[in-house]
Amino acid sequence: MRKLSDQFQLGERVLAALREARVTVWMTAQSANGQSLAVVVPRPDAERARSVLASELAQELSRHEVEPLEVRQPVTLLTLVAEAMGHGVNVAGRFFSALGAVGVNVRASAQGASSRSLSCVVDAADTAIAARTTHAAFNLAHQQVSLFVLGRGTVGGQLLAQLRAQQALLKDRHGIALRVVGLADSRRALFDASGLSLDGLEARLEGVAPEPPETRTLVPLLDALRRLPVPILVDCTAAGGLETLYTEAFTRGIHVVAANKKPLALPWEAREALVDTARRNHVAYHYETTVAASLPVIDTLASLVRTGDSVRLITASLSGSLGFICNELTAGVPLSRAVRAARERGYTEPDPREDLSGTDVARKALILARELGLPLSLSDVALEPFVTTDACASVDSFFQVLATKDAAYAERVARCRQSGTVLRYLARIDPSKAGTGTPVIRVGTVGVEAGHPAADLRGSESFVSFTTTRHSDFPLTVRGAGAGGAVTASGVLADILKISQTLRGR
Repeated sequence: MRKLSDQFQLGERVLAALREARVTVWMTAQSANGQSLAVVVPRPDAERARSVLASELAQELSRHEVEPLEVRQPVTLLTLVAEAMGHGVNVAGRFFSALGAVGVNVRASAQGASSRSLSCVVDAADTAIAARTTHAAFNLAHQQVSLFVLGRGTVGGQLLAQLRAQQALLKDRHGIALRVVGLADSRRALFDASGLSLDGLEARLEGVAPEPPETRTLVPLLDALRRLPVPILVDCTAAGGLETLYTEAFTRGIHVVAANKKPLALPWEAREALVDTARRNHVAYHYETTVAASLPVIDTLASLVRTGDSVRLITASLSGSLGFICNELTAGVPLSRAVRAARERGYTEPDPREDLSGTDVARKALILARELGLPLSLSDVALEPFVTTDACASVDSFFQVLATKDAAYAERVARCRQSGTVLRYLARIDPSKAGTGTPVIRVGTVGVEAGHPAADLRGSESFVSFTTTRHSDFPLTVRGAGAGGAVTASGVLADILKISQTLRGR
């Protein structure tokens, strides 16, 4: 009811009339200026309550001093009871923020005089999600995290395997219940808001009828995902064009964890718009694994910048696959065999030409440079390919061409050995070159001497070295496995858990 001309008298009359009619009142809520009053009653009493109030306020209704009575049903009264609520910090804020984050509309609210309880009215359809969300917000139960995984290839498959192995431990020891509610590849999608069993999940997806690319959309599934506790879209693909889906997720309050570099290598303005959309919608966009698998490179760089350090130079071996290939070449393995071995181990992109062209390293270097606020694009990278990837119709035909280059690369390795150097493929980012006309980012093959951080890299190891104002004499170096589905998937899982832990700490 609105337009209450005598708010105090009318409020008393409403409650008195309902009491006289023996209608149970569960909650009342009146606006600060007295212009609206909501009364919550049991559903069986709703029509009787409406009739009683229509009779009691007949004169005011006829003079339009009171707007027509509105009955909203079915609804649920959700009450949070806490012994120390009156002394707690931001309890009401956490309560309502958590509900708002999952799209639950609060129709009315009230707090008990003792400050031990806080109640709100939500639509009955939102009962389950409102209760789950409240439990999670106040750590009253295991925190549920809802995952929609894109991709079931090398990284996606390993992530599902790690979730199978870790689910029970994370729930029992850390109070985090990770649920995969969706899995999609380029042609099919499975979704179940109550959670998908991880046993045989990939096989069940294979049994779904494929959708034509021109009509396929995942947006309706995002609408379902946003209604679940801690919704996260997990991109384990290397597909282009997913920035639109990211934006749809962000605007729905869905977090994104991505191992996909391509959205971050868009033109500067598009990349900034993407990151800003996440920021404005107060959701996380984590992409640690886009640079060096599970190595904490982006987090380390962000910490340096945020604490006021100045980055003077970044030197890095950003391709575990090319590092592996260089080591194989040094050991006398022919180029074509080394590349095939890297692919079989899951070190390369699905199309190894991405690695050998240097484009993959260029994207990674660009992502790092942009973390410094440098408005650069891929075209600004001075790029020397590791192997000139001749135009080939397929990956198989490319391997046939690659075999013709074996002798040339064996000779190149021999020259390095004679000069006392080791063949490596490195990226160099020099922020001081910005605006000088000299490339800030250089990517290419070099021979490094003993003592260089890259000289003794083994297998698919990567390293990133930060020379800064505070770390000038002894650069800060991050080193470890830089390729492989299992390693990358563990980094994706770490990003997922980072979101969960951050939300639990609110």
